[in-house]
Amino acid sequence: MKTKLVVLFIAIALVVGCRSKSEYNKAIMAERENFSQGDNLIQAPPPPPPPSESSETKVDVEKKIIKTAYLNMEVLDYSSSRKLIDSALKRFNAYVVNESLQNTECQISNSINIKVPANQFEMLLANLAKLAKKVDSQNIETRDVTEEYIDVETRLNNSKKVEDTYLKLLRRTNSIEDILKIEQKLGEIRTDIESTEGRLKYLNHQVSYSSINLNVYQTLEYKYNPEKLPNFFQRLKKAVSLGWNGVVVFFLFLIGLWPLWILVVAGYYVWRYIARYRRERRREEKRRRKLQKKMQYDDDTQGK
Repeated sequence: MKTKLVVLFIAIALVVGCRSKSEYNKAIMAERENFSQGDNLIQAPPPPPPPSESSETKVDVEKKIIKTAYLNMEVLDYSSSRKLIDSALKRFNAYVVNESLQNTECQISNSINIKVPANQFEMLLANLAKLAKKVDSQNIETRDVTEEYIDVETRLNNSKKVEDTYLKLLRRTNSIEDILKIEQKLGEIRTDIESTEGRLKYLNHQVSYSSINLNVYQTLEYKYNPEKLPNFFQRLKKAVSLGWNGVVVFFLFLIGLWPLWILVVAGYYVWRYIARYRRERRREEKRRRKLQKKMQYDDDTQGK
């Protein structure tokens, strides 16, 4: 029985060994064939294979959290409170991104957007709230961008590896056509790397610096100021002034119509000339008729 088991194990070992040797030989032949073809053809390098489960190690990833706070508060005196706010910003290495100040009869308010290092976020927020006469509202929002950060970082590393591969191919090839193709591909990869690096820098800044949207206001006491009406003489003076201004405007308007006045005067003289011509024609016609009647009368008298 033991002899049979030994023979069986030896047979299995021989089969496995032959199979491994055959696969090894095939792998060697394929590698040689790929290497010989790589000298003539420039192909895009394949994407890196996914890591096997056996090679994965559990590593604690640092969380990437973006924090944003909204604080709306009332203060007793805006001017003094603003000085204290500036002092707090300087103490916690924060800075103002933008602000919008409004000053009305009833209220002085300012909306301030603040950037503060993430490790100073809670302390600055607490110090600002202490300056308030009354805190109307306070909200804190957090956004976990760890997954996005890892994806962007991985994409950047992969792009750099692909870039290195193409650079190696560029050093090996002598074909002008292949060089042009590789340079074009390198340009696309470098553009992607720059875009990815920009996104990574943006995420780093957003994580490193938290935001505080502060709205601080002071309520002012309303004072009624009745409108003072002018006395009689002031109103009379204003009425005379308005009337005189109206006369001046009217005359200036008439003067501005000087082309029309020229046409009116010219038309008047033309009308007078035509009317006088017609009157003379009528007079001449009457004289001619009288003369004809007189001549006819004389002829009739001589005939008799």
